[in-house]
Amino acid sequence: MAADAFAALGAFLTAFEAERLAEALSAGDTTTQALKEVHAARRNHAKQLLADADIGHHRTDVSVAVLQAIAGARDTATGATPVWTMPGSQASIGRLTSELQRLIDDARMSIVCSSFNFTPHSRMWTALQAATARPGVSVTIYLDAHAGSPEAAAAHLPKATVYHTLTLAGASKPLVSHAKFIIIDRTLTLLTSANFSYNAEHSNIELGLLVQDTALASSIESLMRDKHGVLYERVTFA
Repeated sequence: MAADAFAALGAFLTAFEAERLAEALSAGDTTTQALKEVHAARRNHAKQLLADADIGHHRTDVSVAVLQAIAGARDTATGATPVWTMPGSQASIGRLTSELQRLIDDARMSIVCSSFNFTPHSRMWTALQAATARPGVSVTIYLDAHAGSPEAAAAHLPKATVYHTLTLAGASKPLVSHAKFIIIDRTLTLLTSANFSYNAEHSNIELGLLVQDTALASSIESLMRDKHGVLYERVTFA
């Protein structure tokens, strides 16, 4: 078996997909049944890559071992990379604007993000719109009820799911959300001081940490989902 077939499979599958495929095959599913764990938009290509690497239910033990190895390799935390914004060309390590664009453009399954402010002048405004147009990519956004302009964001991104902070019983104002992060494909997490705004991406002094760790990404996504109807509510239109 050519090594490049395994390399291509490992480069394509996310840790989540490889793990779910391995679990399905271990449980006795056929290759076709197991592929239901991969999003429909990515399924045909995944099927071809599995065939090229001779991975499937016809040799379960080897296939599960390879898939678990891929999951483990993709799941390994690689430390935290600083991502800066500074005026002009002062930031020599990472650039928030270019990093945001790269992260969004590379997303293959999901984007979950949160910001206090979200303005039309942010690069995220167009990057997320482009992402929602790609087959198989889901976009979920959490915003502050006032500063985040959630209604405008939802109108601009009709294919995204937008949440804003709600008003607790007995309170006169909605909760303030200062959480700022972007999670890509349940694997990469950018935790940042920056809002989704032009100044934050170009002229402010901002610092973020880009972390590859599926456990961290999953824990943040899970906690945010648990707060639906508790701290956040979905933006809907009549």
